[in-house]
Amino acid sequence: MGRVGAHVSAEGGLPAAAARAVDLRLECLQVFVGAPQRWNRPELTPTEVQSFRGAVARNSLCPIFVHAPYLVNLASKRGDVRALSVISLTSQLAAADAIGAKGVVVHVGSGGDDAMEQAITGLRKVLERHTGTAVVILENDAGSGHRIGRDFADLGTLLAAVDRDPRVRFCVDTAHSLAAGYEIRTPVGLDETLRTLDAAVGLARVELLHVNDSKVELGRNVDRHDNLGQGKIGLDALARIVTHPLLAHLPAVLEVPGYEDDGPDRPNVELLRLLTSGLPTADALDAWRAAFLPPTAPRPS
Repeated sequence: MGRVGAHVSAEGGLPAAAARAVDLRLECLQVFVGAPQRWNRPELTPTEVQSFRGAVARNSLCPIFVHAPYLVNLASKRGDVRALSVISLTSQLAAADAIGAKGVVVHVGSGGDDAMEQAITGLRKVLERHTGTAVVILENDAGSGHRIGRDFADLGTLLAAVDRDPRVRFCVDTAHSLAAGYEIRTPVGLDETLRTLDAAVGLARVELLHVNDSKVELGRNVDRHDNLGQGKIGLDALARIVTHPLLAHLPAVLEVPGYEDDGPDRPNVELLRLLTSGLPTADALDAWRAAFLPPTAPRPS
């Protein structure tokens, strides 16, 4: 069984992020190590790093993942954005090493007709400059705006272009997968999706799942996450995904809006914990709802 995690806010510093993870009863976590909408390099003090690593160790929070800033776009049409993206991703990897994180989750980005060529060049530069142990974790994309990573084959092309460097790994997002056109909601569709993913990059290189429901239907190419059981994927399919024999060992990290629109919350965390044991019974869902949901909240399906 994979460990249950979520993206948590680092407002107030990384030790505050660890405290939030403990409050949510997480087993692993994902964080930003800087402002997600700025190019600023992470500024982590030795005291902050020591405090965070201590909290992580005391509470057995493992693994830790860093999410790269949203501005990173290795495929951009603009040379200045590509250059800043290489600098940013390299500094994020150094920060990941400092805090003991497994790696940095990043979207490849989008660009013009030469987007793939530019992304390959950028990824090569990052790997040349990075000397630590944290890995680059490329995430599949919903596909809006011709973004690289909508097709698993895009990720395979990137991997091949860097000679299958062992420091390149992958993150599979359930909402992105559905929006990109992968029918993950049926047993047959999920198995076919996993065969396609395996052929493209190898399932052994997948480091984590982003477990999110989707506000949009199959193939809409729009990135809109929903709370578990509130979207177009549904609990039955999500349970099947996180318990699939080829995926069940992976960390499952939430990036849902939450019932208060404040990000992953206790109700979603506890529902994900239920899903890792299979589709919950009606009684189990009723008990979960009574314990964690406000009376007016919609029932997941």
